[in-house]
Amino acid sequence: MDSLPPELLAKIASFLPSTADLISMRFVNKQYAAIASRPLFELLRFSGRRQDQTPPWNFGPTQEAALPEGHVGRSRTVEFGKLPEVVDEVLASSLARYTKTFIFDPAYYRERFWQDYLIQLETEMHEPVDEVGLGPDGDDWEAAIERVLEHRRTRPEREAETINAAQTMWNERIAEQKQNEEAILVALTKLFRAMAGLERIEVKPWVFDGRLLFPGLESCISYGIDVQRRGSFPSTYFLEILARALHAADRRIKHLHVSEFFAQHLHDSPATRHLFTGLQQIRIDLIHVQFLADEASKAPVLVELFKCAQPTLRRLSIVAGGKWPNLPARGGHSLLKMLGDGTDETGETPLVFPQLEFVQLGGLILSTPPLLQFLRAQPSLKRLEFSNIYLSTPDAGWPTLVEALPTSVEGWKVSGPLGHEPVNADGPTAYNWMTTWIPQELYPLSSWKAIPRQYGTYFARAS
Repeated sequence: MDSLPPELLAKIASFLPSTADLISMRFVNKQYAAIASRPLFELLRFSGRRQDQTPPWNFGPTQEAALPEGHVGRSRTVEFGKLPEVVDEVLASSLARYTKTFIFDPAYYRERFWQDYLIQLETEMHEPVDEVGLGPDGDDWEAAIERVLEHRRTRPEREAETINAAQTMWNERIAEQKQNEEAILVALTKLFRAMAGLERIEVKPWVFDGRLLFPGLESCISYGIDVQRRGSFPSTYFLEILARALHAADRRIKHLHVSEFFAQHLHDSPATRHLFTGLQQIRIDLIHVQFLADEASKAPVLVELFKCAQPTLRRLSIVAGGKWPNLPARGGHSLLKMLGDGTDETGETPLVFPQLEFVQLGGLILSTPPLLQFLRAQPSLKRLEFSNIYLSTPDAGWPTLVEALPTSVEGWKVSGPLGHEPVNADGPTAYNWMTTWIPQELYPLSSWKAIPRQYGTYFARAS
């Protein structure tokens, strides 16, 4: 084994199935220790929760692991206001040089969180009671429902002491975050300078179970509270802080993934342009999509930032609705609001990405013409993936779209429900007012052959 070249040893190490195996390899000798360290520490996560902590239920179809499946890596429990301390610890270990993927979702204490929590409790008092259990004496349904309602009414009083203590701690952490903002930027800049192999950054909000932080609460999942208030998630703020640090460190990345993204909060700056320049993969998970509405003005910040990625972008994913498809009630949306040529006042000219090969879209109601315009403008487009996509243009549904795809497209995948043709032209264009479209079953496609896959159906061009 000692005679094998380092490249081959590194390949062997990449196939080791567990953290324990890689740790054992590090104890062989110095050469093996250096080789095993790369896959062992190539992923670093600064998270608000511990690596061994079960994530809270957050409205998603699956539980999110602390580290992505197939990765070992390390997750450090971090509070945003204490980032300088943790960065110093990581730099002292000299492991930052191995990092390729950096996941950023530190504990961030946002203002008004507990006010929103109390509003949620107030709202629950007026919601209908769906399920009740009969009491031990077999009382009737009306009595059982009243018992549930009374429990809801008295909950704020039962939790008052815990909420007061939580607010006191929360305010201290908010003050710490504000006081250390510049120190946090300096620390992240030092961290990125040490990450010579950094390629990918994922930005997520901190999602937590409030009962673990404050046992006196009956239930408190942060996602369910934050998602109800526009702009609650700090992901876009995190993105700009990371962009400033990358710019100061003169470090670029290839892959960017932002969850719970608010386009309206993003600023066009030298730092954000630096971040987008050279990107090969972009995934943006949106909460609010009003800025994409057909009648809305174009989003100039996003247009300019996507221009920075024009020469290099290969994969693009735009997924709306957070952890589940949250489709708008009215009107269609146009990708050209952020992917259109900013010099075109009519918003009808798409940006051209010469190397773009893959596009994934999910959780949107889209107008067919601008969608088709964008897809047909991409000269290297090969594969598409659609999930919970509804086309709002009458007489321009899915058969029209897929038969008009550019000849460069080799195949497309359906991984979730599709729909088109609004039922009532004068009514809302919500997804439940549209016809479900099932490829091959309702509308056979002469140009495409269906190939069932484990997660969805793939369509390849018919020979």
